[in-house]
Amino acid sequence: MNYCVKIYVKERQLKKIEIPLNESPVASPGVPVYLISTISSEGINNIAPYGMVMPVSYQPLIYAVGSDKNRDTYQNILETKEFVLNVPSTKLLDKVNLSAVKFPANIDEFKKIGLTRKPAFQVKSSLIDECRSHIECKLSELYEINSTRVIILGEVLSVSIDREFYLKDFSKQKGRLDPLFYVHGDYFGIGRYVGKR
Repeated sequence: MNYCVKIYVKERQLKKIEIPLNESPVASPGVPVYLISTISSEGINNIAPYGMVMPVSYQPLIYAVGSDKNRDTYQNILETKEFVLNVPSTKLLDKVNLSAVKFPANIDEFKKIGLTRKPAFQVKSSLIDECRSHIECKLSELYEINSTRVIILGEVLSVSIDREFYLKDFSKQKGRLDPLFYVHGDYFGIGRYVGKR
């Protein structure tokens, strides 16, 4: 290897640095925030914010959700085998933060948080009317990561959206949808900071 090539390789290597795993949010673009709505077998409505959510298959359409086992959302999904992924806009930041409070399992969180229930198209869990789009799922598989964490796979039964946001031009549609993103205690819209947890 000649001298010039060695200098080039060294400079390229200096542009990349390895960082500690606990600082991974620095390298992350953030995760979209979903409000997951569920209903218990006793008919109690629950809402919880989740960031570890992603599509993992398109045919069939399947979403994966990472969850702690001690959450009411997980228990409700175990009991009823269904849930709804609701997509909040940045305007719902205060409601999203309130939904992170661990209320007793017998509290109707739609009433407690001040959000509006709307009947879903295919499942018993309610849509959150203030959210702009919704993904209704039935439980497909559960994978235990360890004694406290699981991955929930949900097969999508229905997708719905507010009529005014049903635009197939994504260059316009995503900005108007104004989804909320989360990174390690901070919230963002598309290209801007919007607040803290």
